[in-house]
Amino acid sequence: MRTSTPPPPRTSSSPAGVAPGRPALAQMETRPVGCGAGQHRVQTGAARVRGWVAPGAACGLLLALLSCTPAPGGDFQGVVEYASRALAFEVPGRVAEIRVERGQRVEAGALLARLDDREAALQRTLRQAELDAASAQLQLLQAGSRPEERRQIEAQVEAARAALRTLERSLRRQRELVDAGAAPPATVDDLEDELDRAKANLSVLLQRLKLVRSGARAEELAIAQARVAAARAALDLATEQQRRYSLYAPIAGEVIDLVHEEGEVTPAGTPVVLLADTAHPYVDAFVPQGRLDGLRVGTAATVRVDALSTALSGTIEHIFPKTEFTPHYLFSERERPHLVVRVRVRIEDPERRLHAGVPAFVRFGHGP
Repeated sequence: MRTSTPPPPRTSSSPAGVAPGRPALAQMETRPVGCGAGQHRVQTGAARVRGWVAPGAACGLLLALLSCTPAPGGDFQGVVEYASRALAFEVPGRVAEIRVERGQRVEAGALLARLDDREAALQRTLRQAELDAASAQLQLLQAGSRPEERRQIEAQVEAARAALRTLERSLRRQRELVDAGAAPPATVDDLEDELDRAKANLSVLLQRLKLVRSGARAEELAIAQARVAAARAALDLATEQQRRYSLYAPIAGEVIDLVHEEGEVTPAGTPVVLLADTAHPYVDAFVPQGRLDGLRVGTAATVRVDALSTALSGTIEHIFPKTEFTPHYLFSERERPHLVVRVRVRIEDPERRLHAGVPAFVRFGHGP
């Protein structure tokens, strides 16, 4: 039986696993970097081939640049950060107005932005009208009848009393005439009926006068007061709902960024303004666990940065309860000059010749 010899492996200018035409990566090895308990094992090696660096290798090279010698004077490295807040509306809506700009300093309670609140304003106006009507009805019941009404009823009472007295006199004379045989007895009966009607009319008028003088009943006042309370609660609810269409600064600080623009629709809870307390930044310094002795909350500290010639004073605010590895962003003195700051340049292009996404190069100053 014939046996075939397997063909020799194909040779390629690229290592296995690398597509032809793609720069090859050299073999990677791992070694520890960092100092003490903050050591990491990272990939190192000749990762740069033909001007291309693998992303993972670049991260490894960045970690390899960390300084393994203690900072001068026993300093501990960290990064200055701000205590920022992402402020959002509690209700959805269309952004009607933004009162602040990036970099603007604001005081606590300052109005930052406002949603279109026309519908909420109409609801509040309606509730205010309902409260006014209920309050007027209560005042009417509490005030009772008008003086003119009381005087009118008092006059009717006096007229009824006068008519009653006249009927009583007529009845006495008529009875005398009947006793003398000069008038029929039926006339007395007619006058007695008329006198009873006059007495009943006087009694009705007296009750009306008493009611006018005493005012509304307690039950009527209670109902009116309850209506006023309900209308006032509805107005407070409408006012609170309208207030949520405005965004206020909870603290004094600086506007770091504006996430939405005027005219955009924002859902509830989506950040609109980023506000930071730039007057009170903080640094998370990473201290080896063996050097924590003597550090307490409230301990004074000094902070230095490359841009300032003098140190800043500070105080330990919190000591975290758990240990962690040294973070990757503690750069050595060699790497600090490579840190960058974003500078936004606003371009005047009234003819709209620029297009989004094209590269641009900026030079500062008045040179060519």
